[in-house]
Amino acid sequence: MLTYSPQNATVPAPTEKPWVLLLLCFVWLWPGIIGHDPWKPDEPYVMAVVEGMLHSGNWLLPTLQGVPYLESPPLYYWVAAGFAKLFSPWLLPAHDAARLATPLFMALGLTLAGMTGRDLIGRRHGRSVVMILIGCLGLIVTGHQLTPMVATFTGFAAAFYALALTLRSPGLAGAILGAGSATLFLSASLLEVMLVWAVVLFLPAFSAWRNKRYAITVFMALLVALPVALIWPLELARSYPALFRLWWADHALGPLNGFGTVSLFHGFGYYTFNTIWFAWPAWPLAAWTLYRNRKYELPMLQLPLMFFGVVLIMLTLSERKSMDYAMPLLLPLALLGAVELDNLRRGAAAFLNWFGLMTFGVFGLLIWAGWAAMNYGWPERLAGRAQYFSPYYVPHVSVLAAVFAVLATMTWIWAVTRSHLRGRQAITNWAAGLTLCWGLALSLWLPWLDAAKSYRPVVESMLRAMPAVGADKAQCIATESQNMVARISWHYYAGIDLLAYPAGESSPCDYQLLVRSRSDGLAEPGWTLLWQGSRPREKFELFGLFRRANH
Repeated sequence: MLTYSPQNATVPAPTEKPWVLLLLCFVWLWPGIIGHDPWKPDEPYVMAVVEGMLHSGNWLLPTLQGVPYLESPPLYYWVAAGFAKLFSPWLLPAHDAARLATPLFMALGLTLAGMTGRDLIGRRHGRSVVMILIGCLGLIVTGHQLTPMVATFTGFAAAFYALALTLRSPGLAGAILGAGSATLFLSASLLEVMLVWAVVLFLPAFSAWRNKRYAITVFMALLVALPVALIWPLELARSYPALFRLWWADHALGPLNGFGTVSLFHGFGYYTFNTIWFAWPAWPLAAWTLYRNRKYELPMLQLPLMFFGVVLIMLTLSERKSMDYAMPLLLPLALLGAVELDNLRRGAAAFLNWFGLMTFGVFGLLIWAGWAAMNYGWPERLAGRAQYFSPYYVPHVSVLAAVFAVLATMTWIWAVTRSHLRGRQAITNWAAGLTLCWGLALSLWLPWLDAAKSYRPVVESMLRAMPAVGADKAQCIATESQNMVARISWHYYAGIDLLAYPAGESSPCDYQLLVRSRSDGLAEPGWTLLWQGSRPREKFELFGLFRRANH
């Protein structure tokens, strides 16, 4: 193990107890996992694929409403479907059971990131890496959703740890690198695998990775990754050759068909400038480390710098434009930030703690005030806004959620008022503040948020307006084939299978569900509008149920 001992630095021994940090990580993992319907953008699609696997028994081919769905390979769907089969319906609703895959993958990813810090920097520094990661704003939302992106993050974390581990255990490092590469291939695309292996190819530019141990790691990684990763595509090619060719042409390579088509300034600006909020507070801490170690001679600096540079450049040159794809950038930034965290100047640590206290204190008060307004009608003006943004919400007070929120708030107040703060305590307080606000929002506000984000109230509203259709689920209702969210939601919440037909053609049923934007409006010659509805404040999805005029 390589241990970092900064010269001329007198750093007191950390006083945090490991179980406290583990408890904070455990608490971070769970808010928003259980207790709500599938939310956009990914959850309705993932849940539909999981349902398809469970009902058809075909776990080889992901399907969406019976149609092959090859946007992502099936690794995350397999794990989510496994949890749903194990815990639903006797313990949890299917979507809550499936969502358990997310804390599993995130726990693995955070553990691997912490082990990277321990290997490269030294004992106790792995905790710092994890605290920085869970304090990053960019990880909080995606890290709690039903989405294959969390499996991709775990694959990157495994590869990152393997490249650090090769310095002392090349065989084990190779096995982990192979497993991480297979995870990336089976949860994302070849572009993600290429990101990792570009780092693998460039790392020997540094002497620490230019030796026989590294060659052993690479050989072992290929030995593990190739057979594991190829099992699914080879079986897909054997069972569904036409679909395999479609997957290979349109999805296996990710967005590589558009590689290099985005202007450099546009792509560079998008990821670089958005990283300012996405990777806060990891990037200022990383900048502090690079300022103090400007020769970049240590492996703990070389690996994250290479990893960050390769990932940022390849994302910039791809056609992707979503900060979810920037999640692997958090790994090297968190590692760099942990290197000099204990040497952070007292004034900087105090400022970070003060900024966190003000930010999360204000947001915490707003969350509590919003909870009181939406349930008790006071403050009156805030209650009006709550009703405006979530009109389907019925006031509901959970005693368990309220008790949890009170205890969490009191614990956070105790944590941030400790004296003698240094960098490690400041970043722990920041992570605790972010966890507090996320936990408060996804406990006190969860029913209100669910009423605003779920499609269940919309579907139930249509059923109330059309009791004849609601009572007879065999009634033929058609919708255009591209209205996939409608097809998924009406099936999931009402058991109604909307009959899909190509856009522009005549509806095969006497009832049809149209989906239009508010600017386009709902008007269809020869059809009578029976009902219209949408999610609150939704601009792009206005649903309308029509009956043929001569019916």
